[in-house]
Amino acid sequence: MSLIFDLSLLPEASHQFVVLSDTHYMIDPGSAPLEFKSRRHQSARASAALQTAAALPCDFAVHLGDLVQEYPDTPDFERALDEALAQLRESNFTPQHVAGNHDVGDKPDASMPTHPTDEASLASYHSRFGPSHYAFDCGPLRAIVLNSQTFNTPYSAEQRAFFERELSEHASRRIAVFLHLPPYLWDAAEPHWGHYDNIGEPDRTWLLDLLVGYDVEILFCGHVHFAFYDRLRNTRMVVVPSTSFTRPGFGHLFASAPAPEQGRDDREKLGFYFCRLVGDRIDLHLVRTEGNETLQTGQTRFLTRTPTALDGAPLGWTLTHALCPTAQVPIAFPSVVRQHVRNDYPFLSLLEIGATRVRVPWTDLDDPLQKRRLQMLRSEGVRVHVFAPYVENANLHTLLDGHPNAADVWEVQLAGSPWPSSECLMHLADCQRRTPLALCPVLPGQTVYGKQHPRTRIGYRVDELVELNARLAQSDLRIESVCCRIDGDGQPIESVDAYRALPSLSHIGRVDWLLSLPHLDDEAHALLACRALFAAAALPDGYLFVDPPQDLDRTMDACHGLLDTRCNPRPAFHALRSLNTLLHAYRGSGYTQTKGAYRMHSSLGRIELLSAGEEPSLRGQDVRSYDLVNGTVKTKNNGGNTATEPILCVHWSMPVREPA
Repeated sequence: MSLIFDLSLLPEASHQFVVLSDTHYMIDPGSAPLEFKSRRHQSARASAALQTAAALPCDFAVHLGDLVQEYPDTPDFERALDEALAQLRESNFTPQHVAGNHDVGDKPDASMPTHPTDEASLASYHSRFGPSHYAFDCGPLRAIVLNSQTFNTPYSAEQRAFFERELSEHASRRIAVFLHLPPYLWDAAEPHWGHYDNIGEPDRTWLLDLLVGYDVEILFCGHVHFAFYDRLRNTRMVVVPSTSFTRPGFGHLFASAPAPEQGRDDREKLGFYFCRLVGDRIDLHLVRTEGNETLQTGQTRFLTRTPTALDGAPLGWTLTHALCPTAQVPIAFPSVVRQHVRNDYPFLSLLEIGATRVRVPWTDLDDPLQKRRLQMLRSEGVRVHVFAPYVENANLHTLLDGHPNAADVWEVQLAGSPWPSSECLMHLADCQRRTPLALCPVLPGQTVYGKQHPRTRIGYRVDELVELNARLAQSDLRIESVCCRIDGDGQPIESVDAYRALPSLSHIGRVDWLLSLPHLDDEAHALLACRALFAAAALPDGYLFVDPPQDLDRTMDACHGLLDTRCNPRPAFHALRSLNTLLHAYRGSGYTQTKGAYRMHSSLGRIELLSAGEEPSLRGQDVRSYDLVNGTVKTKNNGGNTATEPILCVHWSMPVREPA
């Protein structure tokens, strides 16, 4: 029985391809001692990943290099290559190959751990794989493969001429470039001597100038075993993770204890990209393999949408943590310099979950790095909602003038009272002419169940909206939106029902909902998050902003976030990711509650939100049952002939993990 992927929730694509990297096949070491015991698992992890990739419908696939753990001149290099190629054949995975440093040797830097690429290693590679720079077509896409190991060597002249010719002859085409080493990790000016993870000069600048000059659509790199993302004007630079292990040094990016084996076995970060040409864009879907050593057969995995394919979907995040934390990796093997790096996992997680909005403090716009990353989010289909305090006698225009066109909505926060003063209303009316505005109160001293000290409430209660609307009407001011609080220990569907029961709010455009995950219970969070998104999706407009994006483990309000402290997804992340796509694809319109099960009427028929193990109440039709956390779907017939409409059944059950 094989693994099956269900792509029915995704928009139609003209072409599809897979990009994976750094499988690092390792010859069975037997009982020999190893520095890292996870090395014994690399080959099995690679096999499962290759078979998973082979199960996806693809027009082509690319392996970004480092097929083997060995490297040229080691005694077992040729044997390792033979076995790695046999593994590819057995997996029915036939990729286009990119030369990696474990395949042909390191870049020309005497501080690198293995010898540089030379004529003999290149000749050996070419005899097995063919040319190490070449190009091919796939529909509107011209794919160009380069050998990053030969940059800045005597062998680079031919490749440089080839790349310049390809770009010139195909300047009107959409172009994707594939290579092993990324040009840089932090920025284009970072040092290259002693830096294991970038391309040296002068070929780095030559390459980047051509990518920008010819408006190359996307650049895929490997080597780093971590995921990174950057943008060079219109060119997306995507660093693809490994399928086999993580690089220990990058564990310094996280405010946590290291992953197992000094950070080398952060299994949740392992995977590859499934890429789809949808109109004039390329949607990137991360397929997580999580270090599984056997193919998860007998299951149908469904893929979820990216933000560009979810326009209007209600899911958003409040970024209580910075979008882009940074760190310096200490001087440690295999580099001999400090590496300045970004933590791009929060950014990439927003794309993976399908968030269409982020809510951030105004101070992020004063930070050049955070502001730049927020603008990159906007280029990926995520709108930016910025909140700032209202201060009497302060000019909101000054703040707006300082950041023109940097946000899609500005949220004005009223401290101490939920009601805007007359002066505030005048300022709001003036600013509303130039930009959409939202209102949100910040009220200290609120009693919260289970807390010793009072807390600060951010957001209106539903029962305050009628009074707010009346005050806005007196000034003839119509606000784009207001933020309403959903209590973490309450019932979000009941909160939304209370809002729907209110009289018409003539001067409030829409209500956005703020949900803070309240405690350390993953299962309760998955349930709460699903109910809140289910409720928000039943409204014609409005967004659900969930926080915290990452665990809070050193504050007065410790709780689990959507990601843990190493930025790996918790169950609520996957539940929201799945439900967000399902509700958008089937366009729910209203819901009812029966015996604890929530039902939403949709274009499909009826969607039922159930806990794990519960059965849908209607019988007699095929039921598509979605496990939101595990990302699987199955169809079954319940028997009988009483049902009159199809059913979607969605669960928030806990994930089934392979033992470590």
